[in-house]
Amino acid sequence: MNRQYSPLEICNHILTLDESIRFVGRIKDKKVVAFARNTTKAPLLDSELGNMAHYWASIKAGVEEMFDGPLGKTNWMITAKERVKLVTLFLDDGLLIFSLEVDSDHDGIIKQIQGLNISL
Repeated sequence: MNRQYSPLEICNHILTLDESIRFVGRIKDKKVVAFARNTTKAPLLDSELGNMAHYWASIKAGVEEMFDGPLGKTNWMITAKERVKLVTLFLDDGLLIFSLEVDSDHDGIIKQIQGLNISL
């Protein structure tokens, strides 16, 4: 029998995949159900802006899904800022959001996460 992992356990595990991962969050029904931060990196947003960023990721994902019919399902999207990369992975039951250092290998990290043998 496979063990069921909590969203927090999954977020914490993803943080260990690469030192450039700053933050990982799990969103279901447009609400953050779990998150983990890399404690070696100073947060770039205060808690209010952080909450707004999570909400905005949900809004952008909803808009993106409007194009799924003609273009196919969205797998992931990225926003590259001057100080951070913001990545959203589309899952069957919500989103996985994470932030990365700007010089990170986002493609490699995304493939690692997608290759995890756990239910995200």
